[in-house]
Amino acid sequence: MVSYKNILYCTDFSTSARAALPYAIDLAKKYGAALHLLHVYQDAGHIAEFELSSGTKSDYIRVAHLMGTEMEKRLEDLCQEIAMELGSCERKMVRGKAHIEIIRYAKETNIDLIVMASHGLSGLEHVIFGSTAERVLGESPCNVFIIKRPAGRS
Repeated sequence: MVSYKNILYCTDFSTSARAALPYAIDLAKKYGAALHLLHVYQDAGHIAEFELSSGTKSDYIRVAHLMGTEMEKRLEDLCQEIAMELGSCERKMVRGKAHIEIIRYAKETNIDLIVMASHGLSGLEHVIFGSTAERVLGESPCNVFIIKRPAGRS
C-alpha cells in the first residue's frame, strides 16, 4: 500500500509551479501527510554569470538580496494559504542550485514524495544545463510527481 508521510512541494513562484500546488495539497490531504514548501534561490554570483545585460556584480548582489526578501515573504504567504486548508505546513528557503538543494532537503527531512512543475522560470539556463525537474527525477531518493506545464504557458 502506498503511504506518504512527508510531501515536498517545490516552487519558484512561476505559473507552472503554482499549477502543481493543488496536486501537492490533495495528496497531503489524501495521505494525511505533512506538506513541506521549498524555494531555492541562486547566488548573486550565479545570476551575474548568466546575465546578458550590463551591470556590476554589486548591482546583482543588491537585487538578489531584495529578491530574497520578497521571496521569503511570498513563501510565508503561501504557507499561510496552505495552512488554511491543511492546518499547517513547513517552509524553507535556501540558497544554491535548485536540483541539489531539493535533493538535499528531501534526504534530510525524509521526504516520501516530491511534487514539482515540469518547467519554471529557468529560461536560457534550461537550454544550457537541462531542467531542474529532469535532474531531480534522476537523482531523487524518493518518488517524484512532475506536473506538466499548463496549456498555453511558456
